[in-house]
Amino acid sequence: MGTNKRYPYLAAQRAEENELRKARKAGPLQSLTDIQIRSHTVPITHAPRTPAMWGHAWVRFGDVDVRCVVRILRWTPDAVGVAVPVDEEWLRCWIWQGAVQRLENRTDAWM
Repeated sequence: MGTNKRYPYLAAQRAEENELRKARKAGPLQSLTDIQIRSHTVPITHAPRTPAMWGHAWVRFGDVDVRCVVRILRWTPDAVGVAVPVDEEWLRCWIWQGAVQRLENRTDAWM
């Protein structure tokens, strides 16, 4: 059996999707609190809609941690607001900035 030369990242992407589905069963997507984000005391920068900004980040469902590709939506000096694709739904949460690595392209994490 050969490799997928047209979409070399597809197997890794599908594996991540399965891992996210399993993790979602462990509980809801965890998010930082307003106090941790300091949303009332620091400015929140919103990412442009296009082109989309992508990152590779650690997120937590219940007590299960998953490293996955996320869409970066906004940020503060300490935190990043992201959207996580699970099945056909985009779940949103805030995570610490140190948990996110910026990607030039969405598929870079799976290569």
